[in-house]
Amino acid sequence: MTTTSSLFMLPEPLGVIGMDAVSDAARSATLAQNRAGATRLEAAHVMVEQLTRADRAEAEERARSGAAPRPAYARLDPRSRARDHLAAACQLTCWHANRLVTAGVQIHTRLPALRSAVGRGLLPEQMAIDLACRLAEVPDGAVAAVERDVVGSVTGDLDGGDRPSRTAVDSLVDEALERHCPSDAEDAVDAAARKRTVRVRAGRNGMGTVWARLPIADAELLRHRLEADARAALLDGSPRTMDQLRADALSSLAVYNHAGRTTSVAVDGHGDTIEIVEPVPGADLPRPTVGNAAAAGGQSIRISVIAAAAAGRPNRVEFVHGAYSSFDWLCQELLDGEDARVRFEVIDAAPGALDSPEHALRYVITPAMAERIRLRDGTCRHPGCSVAARDCDIDHVIAFNTTEAELGGPTTEWNLVCLCRKHHREKTFGKSAYRPGPLGELIIVTETGHQHRTRPKGPLARARDQIRHEAWNAHIDRLIADDGYLTNPPA
Repeated sequence: MTTTSSLFMLPEPLGVIGMDAVSDAARSATLAQNRAGATRLEAAHVMVEQLTRADRAEAEERARSGAAPRPAYARLDPRSRARDHLAAACQLTCWHANRLVTAGVQIHTRLPALRSAVGRGLLPEQMAIDLACRLAEVPDGAVAAVERDVVGSVTGDLDGGDRPSRTAVDSLVDEALERHCPSDAEDAVDAAARKRTVRVRAGRNGMGTVWARLPIADAELLRHRLEADARAALLDGSPRTMDQLRADALSSLAVYNHAGRTTSVAVDGHGDTIEIVEPVPGADLPRPTVGNAAAAGGQSIRISVIAAAAAGRPNRVEFVHGAYSSFDWLCQELLDGEDARVRFEVIDAAPGALDSPEHALRYVITPAMAERIRLRDGTCRHPGCSVAARDCDIDHVIAFNTTEAELGGPTTEWNLVCLCRKHHREKTFGKSAYRPGPLGELIIVTETGHQHRTRPKGPLARARDQIRHEAWNAHIDRLIADDGYLTNPPA
Protein backbone atom coordinates (compact mmCIF):
# COMPACT_ATOMS: atom_id res chain seq x y z
CA MET A 1 0.00 0.00 0.00
CA THR A 2 1.31 3.47 -0.86
CA THR A 3 0.24 6.97 0.06
CA THR A 4 0.24 9.44 -2.81
CA SER A 5 -0.04 13.18 -3.27
CA SER A 6 -0.52 15.14 -6.48
CA LEU A 7 3.25 15.30 -7.01
CA PHE A 8 4.96 12.50 -5.07
CA MET A 9 4.57 8.87 -4.04
CA LEU A 10 5.91 7.87 -0.67
CA PRO A 11 7.54 4.41 -0.55
CA GLU A 12 5.61 3.22 2.52
CA PRO A 13 2.44 4.12 4.45
CA LEU A 14 2.77 7.27 6.55
CA GLY A 15 2.49 5.27 9.76
CA VAL A 16 5.50 3.10 8.80
CA ILE A 17 8.08 5.35 7.14
CA GLY A 18 10.36 7.57 9.16
CA MET A 19 9.94 11.27 9.82
CA ASP A 20 12.94 12.06 7.61
CA ALA A 21 11.14 10.65 4.53
CA VAL A 22 8.01 12.68 5.26
CA SER A 23 10.11 15.81 5.76
CA ASP A 24 11.96 15.20 2.48
CA ALA A 25 8.65 14.79 0.64
CA ALA A 26 7.37 18.07 2.06
CA ARG A 27 10.61 19.85 1.13
CA SER A 28 10.48 18.43 -2.41
CA ALA A 29 6.88 19.55 -2.81
CA THR A 30 7.81 23.05 -1.62
CA LEU A 31 10.70 23.23 -4.11
CA ALA A 32 8.40 22.11 -6.94
CA GLN A 33 5.82 24.68 -5.90
CA ASN A 34 8.43 27.44 -5.88
CA ARG A 35 9.63 26.45 -9.35
CA ALA A 36 6.05 26.39 -10.62
CA GLY A 37 5.73 29.95 -9.31
CA ALA A 38 8.89 30.87 -11.22
CA THR A 39 7.26 29.52 -14.38
CA ARG A 40 4.16 31.66 -13.80
CA LEU A 41 6.30 34.75 -13.31
CA GLU A 42 8.21 34.04 -16.52
CA ALA A 43 4.95 33.43 -18.39
CA ALA A 44 3.64 36.81 -17.26
CA HIS A 45 6.76 38.54 -18.56
CA VAL A 46 6.70 36.66 -21.88
CA MET A 47 3.02 37.49 -22.38
CA VAL A 48 3.73 41.20 -21.94
CA GLU A 49 6.57 40.95 -24.46
CA GLN A 50 4.36 39.15 -27.00
CA LEU A 51 1.55 41.67 -26.68
CA THR A 52 4.04 44.52 -26.99
CA ARG A 53 5.46 43.01 -30.19
CA ALA A 54 1.96 42.49 -31.56
CA ASP A 55 1.08 46.15 -30.93
CA ARG A 56 4.31 47.27 -32.57
CA ALA A 57 3.67 45.06 -35.61
CA GLU A 58 0.14 46.44 -35.94
CA ALA A 59 1.45 50.03 -35.81
CA GLU A 60 4.07 49.26 -38.47
CA GLU A 61 1.44 47.63 -40.68
CA ARG A 62 -0.81 50.69 -40.37
CA ALA A 63 2.12 52.91 -41.32
CA ARG A 64 2.95 50.79 -44.39
CA SER A 65 -0.65 50.77 -45.56
CA GLY A 66 -1.10 54.50 -45.04
CA ALA A 67 -3.80 54.04 -42.39
CA ALA A 68 -4.00 56.46 -39.51
CA PRO A 69 -2.54 55.21 -36.22
CA ARG A 70 -4.87 54.22 -33.43
CA PRO A 71 -5.97 57.20 -31.34
CA ALA A 72 -4.63 57.35 -27.81
CA TYR A 73 -7.95 56.41 -26.21
CA ALA A 74 -8.08 53.18 -28.27
CA ARG A 75 -4.60 51.95 -27.30
CA LEU A 76 -4.46 49.30 -24.60
CA ASP A 77 -1.47 48.85 -22.32
CA PRO A 78 0.14 45.40 -22.91
CA ARG A 79 0.57 44.94 -19.16
CA SER A 80 -3.14 45.55 -18.56
CA ARG A 81 -4.06 43.09 -21.30
CA ALA A 82 -1.69 40.49 -19.85
CA ARG A 83 -3.23 41.07 -16.42
CA ASP A 84 -6.73 40.39 -17.76
CA HIS A 85 -5.56 37.24 -19.57
CA LEU A 86 -3.88 35.87 -16.45
CA ALA A 87 -6.76 36.79 -14.14
CA ALA A 88 -8.96 34.31 -16.01
CA ALA A 89 -6.30 31.76 -17.01
CA CYS A 90 -4.82 31.43 -13.49
CA GLN A 91 -8.09 32.03 -11.59
CA LEU A 92 -6.77 35.16 -9.90
CA THR A 93 -8.36 38.41 -8.87
CA CYS A 94 -7.35 41.34 -11.05
CA TRP A 95 -5.35 42.76 -8.12
CA HIS A 96 -3.29 39.58 -7.76
CA ALA A 97 -2.91 39.24 -11.54
CA ASN A 98 -1.62 42.81 -11.74
CA ARG A 99 1.00 42.08 -9.08
CA LEU A 100 1.97 38.89 -10.92
CA VAL A 101 2.56 40.86 -14.12
CA THR A 102 4.48 43.62 -12.33
CA ALA A 103 6.68 41.09 -10.57
CA GLY A 104 7.28 39.04 -13.71
CA VAL A 105 8.39 42.08 -15.72
CA GLN A 106 10.57 43.43 -12.90
CA ILE A 107 12.27 40.10 -12.22
CA HIS A 108 13.12 39.44 -15.89
CA THR A 109 14.14 42.98 -16.90
CA ARG A 110 15.47 44.74 -13.82
CA LEU A 111 16.25 42.36 -10.93
CA PRO A 112 18.87 39.75 -11.96
CA ALA A 113 19.73 38.60 -8.41
CA LEU A 114 16.07 38.01 -7.58
CA ARG A 115 15.58 36.25 -10.92
CA SER A 116 18.41 33.84 -10.11
CA ALA A 117 17.00 33.06 -6.65
CA VAL A 118 13.48 32.56 -8.02
CA GLY A 119 14.71 30.33 -10.84
CA ARG A 120 16.48 28.03 -8.36
CA GLY A 121 13.27 27.67 -6.38
CA LEU A 122 14.63 29.38 -3.27
CA LEU A 123 11.73 31.84 -2.84
CA PRO A 124 8.02 31.08 -2.46
CA GLU A 125 6.03 32.66 -5.28
CA GLN A 126 4.11 35.10 -3.07
CA MET A 127 7.28 36.33 -1.38
CA ALA A 128 8.95 36.79 -4.78
CA ILE A 129 5.95 38.84 -5.94
CA ASP A 130 5.93 40.96 -2.77
CA LEU A 131 9.66 41.61 -3.03
CA ALA A 132 9.61 42.42 -6.76
CA CYS A 133 6.65 44.79 -6.41
CA ARG A 134 8.41 46.53 -3.53
CA LEU A 135 11.68 46.85 -5.48
CA ALA A 136 9.74 48.24 -8.44
CA GLU A 137 9.40 51.45 -6.39
CA VAL A 138 13.20 51.80 -5.96
CA PRO A 139 14.88 54.22 -8.45
CA ASP A 140 17.10 52.72 -11.13
CA GLY A 141 20.25 54.30 -9.70
CA ALA A 142 19.90 52.50 -6.37
CA VAL A 143 18.06 49.31 -7.30
CA ALA A 144 21.16 47.13 -7.88
CA ALA A 145 22.65 47.81 -4.45
CA VAL A 146 19.30 47.56 -2.67
CA GLU A 147 18.43 44.32 -4.46
CA ARG A 148 21.79 42.76 -3.58
CA ASP A 149 21.39 43.49 0.13
CA VAL A 150 17.74 42.51 0.38
CA VAL A 151 17.91 39.30 -1.67
CA GLY A 152 21.03 38.20 0.25
CA SER A 153 19.29 38.75 3.58
CA VAL A 154 16.04 37.05 2.54
CA THR A 155 17.70 33.97 1.04
CA GLY A 156 19.88 33.66 4.15
CA ASP A 157 16.79 33.64 6.36
CA LEU A 158 15.03 31.10 4.14
CA ASP A 159 18.06 28.78 4.20
CA GLY A 160 17.79 28.78 7.97
CA GLY A 161 14.10 27.93 7.84
CA ASP A 162 12.95 31.42 8.85
CA ARG A 163 10.50 33.04 6.42
CA PRO A 164 10.41 36.84 6.85
CA SER A 165 7.02 38.52 6.90
CA ARG A 166 5.90 41.11 4.33
CA THR A 167 6.47 43.83 6.92
CA ALA A 168 9.99 42.56 7.53
CA VAL A 169 10.72 42.57 3.79
CA ASP A 170 9.43 46.15 3.50
CA SER A 171 11.68 47.18 6.38
CA LEU A 172 14.70 45.53 4.70
CA VAL A 173 14.04 47.50 1.50
CA ASP A 174 13.56 50.77 3.39
CA GLU A 175 16.76 50.30 5.38
CA ALA A 176 18.79 49.37 2.30
CA LEU A 177 17.44 52.35 0.34
CA GLU A 178 18.26 54.75 3.17
CA ARG A 179 21.73 53.24 3.45
CA HIS A 180 22.61 53.49 -0.24
CA CYS A 181 20.62 56.57 -1.27
CA PRO A 182 19.24 58.75 1.55
CA SER A 183 17.75 61.32 -0.86
CA ASP A 184 15.73 58.64 -2.63
CA ALA A 185 14.51 57.39 0.73
CA GLU A 186 13.11 60.86 1.48
CA ASP A 187 11.47 60.96 -1.94
CA ALA A 188 9.91 57.56 -1.21
CA VAL A 189 8.34 58.95 1.96
CA ASP A 190 6.80 61.83 0.01
CA ALA A 191 5.56 59.47 -2.71
CA ALA A 192 3.97 57.18 -0.10
CA ALA A 193 2.13 60.13 1.46
CA ARG A 194 0.60 60.94 -1.93
CA LYS A 195 -0.92 57.44 -1.97
CA ARG A 196 -2.91 57.89 1.25
CA THR A 197 -6.37 56.42 0.96
CA VAL A 198 -9.37 55.04 2.84
CA ARG A 199 -11.46 52.10 1.66
CA VAL A 200 -14.70 50.67 2.97
CA ARG A 201 -15.66 47.08 2.22
CA ALA A 202 -18.93 45.32 3.01
CA GLY A 203 -18.75 42.26 5.22
CA ARG A 204 -21.15 39.67 6.57
CA ASN A 205 -23.79 39.90 9.26
CA GLY A 206 -24.24 43.63 8.91
CA MET A 207 -20.54 44.43 9.35
CA GLY A 208 -17.99 46.18 7.18
CA THR A 209 -14.24 46.80 7.09
CA VAL A 210 -12.56 50.21 7.00
CA TRP A 211 -8.99 50.15 5.71
CA ALA A 212 -6.85 53.28 5.72
CA ARG A 213 -3.34 54.18 4.62
CA LEU A 214 -2.32 57.40 6.38
CA PRO A 215 0.85 59.34 7.21
CA ILE A 216 2.03 58.18 10.62
CA ALA A 217 1.34 61.56 12.25
CA ASP A 218 -2.27 61.50 11.04
CA ALA A 219 -2.65 57.90 12.13
CA GLU A 220 -1.38 58.76 15.63
CA LEU A 221 -3.80 61.68 15.89
CA LEU A 222 -6.68 59.42 14.91
CA ARG A 223 -5.59 56.76 17.39
CA HIS A 224 -5.35 59.40 20.16
CA ARG A 225 -8.86 60.65 19.37
CA LEU A 226 -10.39 57.16 19.40
CA GLU A 227 -8.65 56.22 22.65
CA ALA A 228 -9.76 59.46 24.33
CA ASP A 229 -13.39 59.07 23.24
CA ALA A 230 -13.46 55.41 24.29
CA ARG A 231 -11.92 56.14 27.72
CA ALA A 232 -14.40 58.96 28.31
CA ALA A 233 -17.34 56.67 27.56
CA LEU A 234 -15.86 53.92 29.78
CA LEU A 235 -15.51 56.35 32.71
CA ASP A 236 -19.10 57.40 32.13
CA GLY A 237 -20.17 53.84 32.92
CA SER A 238 -20.59 52.33 29.45
CA PRO A 239 -20.87 48.51 29.65
CA ARG A 240 -19.19 48.04 26.27
CA THR A 241 -15.63 46.78 25.84
CA MET A 242 -12.79 49.07 24.80
CA ASP A 243 -12.71 47.48 21.35
CA GLN A 244 -16.41 48.22 20.90
CA LEU A 245 -15.98 51.75 22.22
CA ARG A 246 -13.10 52.48 19.84
CA ALA A 247 -15.23 51.26 16.94
CA ASP A 248 -18.17 53.38 18.12
CA ALA A 249 -15.89 56.40 18.51
CA LEU A 250 -14.71 56.05 14.90
CA SER A 251 -18.27 55.70 13.61
CA SER A 252 -19.50 58.63 15.71
CA LEU A 253 -17.15 61.03 13.92
CA ALA A 254 -19.56 60.90 10.99
CA VAL A 255 -22.63 61.84 13.08
CA TYR A 256 -21.88 63.51 16.40
CA ASN A 257 -19.86 66.54 17.44
CA HIS A 258 -18.28 66.10 20.84
CA ALA A 259 -17.74 69.04 23.14
CA GLY A 260 -14.74 68.95 25.46
CA ARG A 261 -11.51 70.58 26.41
CA THR A 262 -8.86 71.56 23.88
CA THR A 263 -5.50 69.83 24.18
CA SER A 264 -2.25 69.99 22.23
CA VAL A 265 -0.75 66.86 20.73
CA ALA A 266 2.80 66.57 19.38
CA VAL A 267 2.95 65.50 15.74
CA ASP A 268 6.70 65.23 15.10
CA GLY A 269 10.06 65.37 16.78
CA HIS A 270 10.55 69.13 16.29
CA GLY A 271 8.08 70.29 18.92
CA ASP A 272 5.26 71.06 16.50
CA THR A 273 1.80 70.51 17.96
CA ILE A 274 -1.80 70.54 16.81
CA GLU A 275 -4.85 71.37 18.91
CA ILE A 276 -7.73 68.90 19.07
CA VAL A 277 -10.95 68.76 21.05
CA GLU A 278 -10.77 66.00 23.65
CA PRO A 279 -14.02 64.85 25.30
CA VAL A 280 -14.15 65.04 29.07
CA PRO A 281 -15.26 62.13 31.25
CA GLY A 282 -19.02 61.87 31.23
CA ALA A 283 -19.29 62.83 27.54
CA ASP A 284 -22.14 61.22 25.63
CA LEU A 285 -20.98 58.55 23.19
CA PRO A 286 -24.11 56.91 21.75
CA ARG A 287 -23.66 54.15 19.21
CA PRO A 288 -24.22 55.50 15.67
CA THR A 289 -26.92 53.69 13.70
CA VAL A 290 -28.16 53.58 10.13
CA GLY A 291 -31.15 55.66 11.20
CA ASN A 292 -29.39 58.57 12.88
CA ALA A 293 -26.61 58.58 10.29
CA ALA A 294 -29.24 58.98 7.54
CA ALA A 295 -31.02 61.67 9.55
CA ALA A 296 -27.73 63.56 9.97
CA GLY A 297 -27.03 63.33 6.24
CA GLY A 298 -30.54 64.43 5.30
CA GLN A 299 -30.96 61.66 2.71
CA SER A 300 -33.48 58.86 2.44
CA ILE A 301 -32.40 55.28 3.04
CA ARG A 302 -33.18 53.31 -0.10
CA ILE A 303 -34.12 49.66 0.38
CA SER A 304 -34.81 47.39 -2.59
CA VAL A 305 -37.12 44.43 -1.89
CA ILE A 306 -36.96 41.57 -4.39
CA ALA A 307 -40.49 40.30 -4.93
CA ALA A 308 -41.19 36.59 -4.30
CA ALA A 309 -37.66 36.07 -2.98
CA ALA A 310 -38.77 35.91 0.65
CA ALA A 311 -40.69 32.64 0.32
CA GLY A 312 -38.68 30.00 2.16
CA ARG A 313 -35.59 32.21 2.46
CA PRO A 314 -33.83 33.32 5.65
CA ASN A 315 -35.31 36.44 7.22
CA ARG A 316 -32.49 38.78 6.28
CA VAL A 317 -31.63 41.87 4.25
CA GLU A 318 -29.18 41.52 1.35
CA PHE A 319 -26.91 44.27 0.07
CA VAL A 320 -25.54 44.65 -3.44
CA HIS A 321 -21.91 43.79 -2.74
CA GLY A 322 -22.41 40.28 -1.38
CA ALA A 323 -23.17 41.21 2.24
CA TYR A 324 -26.29 40.65 4.30
CA SER A 325 -27.73 41.23 7.74
CA SER A 326 -30.85 40.28 9.68
CA PHE A 327 -34.13 42.05 9.00
CA ASP A 328 -34.55 42.69 12.75
CA TRP A 329 -31.17 44.45 12.82
CA LEU A 330 -32.22 46.78 10.01
CA CYS A 331 -35.54 47.62 11.67
CA GLN A 332 -33.80 48.49 14.94
CA GLU A 333 -31.22 50.60 13.12
CA LEU A 334 -33.98 52.56 11.37
CA LEU A 335 -36.04 53.04 14.52
CA ASP A 336 -33.04 54.53 16.33
CA GLY A 337 -33.08 57.47 13.93
CA GLU A 338 -36.22 59.46 14.68
CA ASP A 339 -35.91 61.71 11.63
CA ALA A 340 -34.65 59.09 9.18
CA ARG A 341 -36.60 58.67 5.95
CA VAL A 342 -36.89 55.28 4.27
CA ARG A 343 -37.94 54.51 0.69
CA PHE A 344 -38.84 50.91 -0.23
CA GLU A 345 -38.73 49.74 -3.85
CA VAL A 346 -40.13 46.40 -4.98
CA ILE A 347 -38.04 44.62 -7.64
CA ASP A 348 -39.68 41.97 -9.84
CA ALA A 349 -37.30 39.00 -9.92
CA ALA A 350 -38.57 37.67 -13.29
CA PRO A 351 -35.88 37.97 -16.01
CA GLY A 352 -36.66 40.76 -18.45
CA ALA A 353 -39.39 42.28 -16.28
CA LEU A 354 -38.48 45.80 -17.49
CA ASP A 355 -37.85 44.89 -21.13
CA SER A 356 -40.09 46.43 -23.75
CA PRO A 357 -39.93 46.73 -27.57
CA GLU A 358 -39.80 50.50 -27.23
CA HIS A 359 -36.84 50.58 -24.82
CA ALA A 360 -35.01 47.81 -26.71
CA LEU A 361 -34.52 50.16 -29.67
CA ARG A 362 -33.14 53.02 -27.55
CA TYR A 363 -29.44 53.32 -26.76
CA VAL A 364 -29.95 55.23 -23.49
CA ILE A 365 -30.53 52.92 -20.52
CA THR A 366 -33.25 54.03 -18.11
CA PRO A 367 -32.26 54.56 -14.43
CA ALA A 368 -34.56 51.72 -13.37
CA MET A 369 -32.92 49.31 -15.83
CA ALA A 370 -29.42 50.41 -14.76
CA GLU A 371 -30.29 49.81 -11.11
CA ARG A 372 -31.70 46.39 -12.01
CA ILE A 373 -28.50 45.37 -13.79
CA ARG A 374 -26.40 46.52 -10.82
CA LEU A 375 -28.60 44.53 -8.43
CA ARG A 376 -28.19 41.48 -10.66
CA ASP A 377 -24.43 41.67 -11.23
CA GLY A 378 -23.10 43.00 -7.91
CA THR A 379 -19.61 43.65 -9.33
CA CYS A 380 -17.80 44.11 -12.63
CA ARG A 381 -18.37 40.99 -14.72
CA HIS A 382 -14.83 40.53 -16.01
CA PRO A 383 -13.18 37.42 -14.50
CA GLY A 384 -11.38 38.29 -11.27
CA CYS A 385 -12.62 41.88 -11.05
CA SER A 386 -14.29 42.98 -7.81
CA VAL A 387 -15.11 46.62 -8.59
CA ALA A 388 -18.54 47.30 -7.06
CA ALA A 389 -21.45 47.52 -9.52
CA ARG A 390 -22.25 51.07 -8.38
CA ASP A 391 -18.84 52.15 -9.77
CA CYS A 392 -19.25 50.35 -13.11
CA ASP A 393 -20.57 51.30 -16.53
CA ILE A 394 -23.65 49.52 -17.89
CA ASP A 395 -22.53 48.18 -21.25
CA HIS A 396 -24.24 46.47 -24.21
CA VAL A 397 -22.57 43.06 -24.66
CA ILE A 398 -23.59 43.03 -28.33
CA ALA A 399 -22.88 46.59 -29.43
CA PHE A 400 -25.95 48.73 -30.02
CA ASN A 401 -26.50 49.45 -33.71
CA THR A 402 -26.79 53.24 -33.75
CA THR A 403 -27.80 53.45 -37.42
CA GLU A 404 -30.35 50.61 -37.56
CA ALA A 405 -31.34 49.62 -34.04
CA GLU A 406 -33.46 46.71 -35.29
CA LEU A 407 -30.35 44.90 -36.55
CA GLY A 408 -28.75 44.13 -33.20
CA GLY A 409 -27.52 45.09 -29.76
CA PRO A 410 -30.90 45.71 -28.08
CA THR A 411 -31.17 47.53 -24.77
CA THR A 412 -32.60 44.56 -22.90
CA GLU A 413 -31.62 42.88 -19.66
CA TRP A 414 -29.95 39.86 -21.25
CA ASN A 415 -27.69 42.13 -23.35
CA LEU A 416 -26.51 44.44 -20.54
CA VAL A 417 -23.70 43.86 -18.03
CA CYS A 418 -21.68 45.85 -15.51
CA LEU A 419 -18.09 46.55 -16.57
CA CYS A 420 -15.64 48.80 -14.75
CA ARG A 421 -14.06 51.49 -16.89
CA LYS A 422 -10.78 49.64 -17.57
CA HIS A 423 -12.59 46.44 -18.62
CA HIS A 424 -15.11 48.44 -20.62
CA ARG A 425 -12.16 49.83 -22.62
CA GLU A 426 -10.71 46.32 -22.92
CA LYS A 427 -13.99 45.08 -24.40
CA THR A 428 -14.33 48.05 -26.78
CA PHE A 429 -10.76 48.21 -28.10
CA GLY A 430 -9.41 44.72 -27.38
CA LYS A 431 -9.50 41.59 -29.51
CA SER A 432 -11.64 39.29 -27.38
CA ALA A 433 -15.19 38.33 -28.38
CA TYR A 434 -18.05 38.79 -25.89
CA ARG A 435 -21.28 36.80 -25.87
CA PRO A 436 -24.30 37.17 -23.54
CA GLY A 437 -26.36 34.43 -21.92
CA PRO A 438 -30.11 34.44 -21.16
CA LEU A 439 -29.79 35.08 -17.39
CA GLY A 440 -26.86 37.48 -17.39
CA GLU A 441 -24.12 34.97 -18.13
CA LEU A 442 -21.12 36.55 -19.88
CA ILE A 443 -18.84 34.47 -22.13
CA ILE A 444 -15.46 35.90 -23.20
CA VAL A 445 -13.49 34.24 -26.01
CA THR A 446 -9.91 35.54 -25.97
CA GLU A 447 -7.71 36.04 -29.03
CA THR A 448 -5.86 32.86 -27.99
CA GLY A 449 -9.10 30.87 -28.33
CA HIS A 450 -9.65 30.31 -24.60
CA GLN A 451 -13.19 30.70 -23.30
CA HIS A 452 -13.99 32.22 -19.93
CA ARG A 453 -17.41 32.48 -18.32
CA THR A 454 -18.81 34.53 -15.43
CA ARG A 455 -22.23 34.51 -13.81
CA PRO A 456 -23.91 37.41 -11.99
CA LYS A 457 -23.62 37.27 -8.20
CA GLY A 458 -25.67 40.25 -7.00
CA PRO A 459 -28.74 39.93 -4.74
CA LEU A 460 -31.14 39.74 -7.68
CA ALA A 461 -29.18 36.83 -9.19
CA ARG A 462 -28.99 35.08 -5.80
CA ALA A 463 -32.75 35.49 -5.35
CA ARG A 464 -33.36 33.94 -8.77
CA ASP A 465 -31.11 30.99 -7.94
CA GLN A 466 -33.03 30.43 -4.71
CA ILE A 467 -36.41 30.70 -6.47
CA ARG A 468 -35.32 28.14 -9.09
CA HIS A 469 -34.01 25.84 -6.35
CA GLU A 470 -37.29 26.02 -4.43
CA ALA A 471 -39.33 25.49 -7.61
CA TRP A 472 -37.26 22.39 -8.42
CA ASN A 473 -37.71 21.01 -4.90
CA ALA A 474 -41.47 21.60 -5.15
CA HIS A 475 -41.50 19.78 -8.50
CA ILE A 476 -39.61 16.81 -6.99
CA ASP A 477 -42.04 16.71 -4.05
CA ARG A 478 -44.95 16.44 -6.48
CA LEU A 479 -43.16 13.90 -8.65
CA ILE A 480 -42.13 11.42 -5.93
CA ALA A 481 -44.80 9.91 -3.66
CA ASP A 482 -44.36 9.17 0.03
CA ASP A 483 -43.55 5.54 -0.74
CA GLY A 484 -40.64 6.60 -2.96
CA TYR A 485 -42.23 5.81 -6.32
CA LEU A 486 -42.63 8.25 -9.20
CA THR A 487 -46.11 9.63 -9.71
CA ASN A 488 -47.91 11.43 -12.49
CA PRO A 489 -49.63 14.30 -10.66
CA PRO A 490 -52.30 16.45 -12.33
CA ALA A 491 -51.02 19.51 -14.26
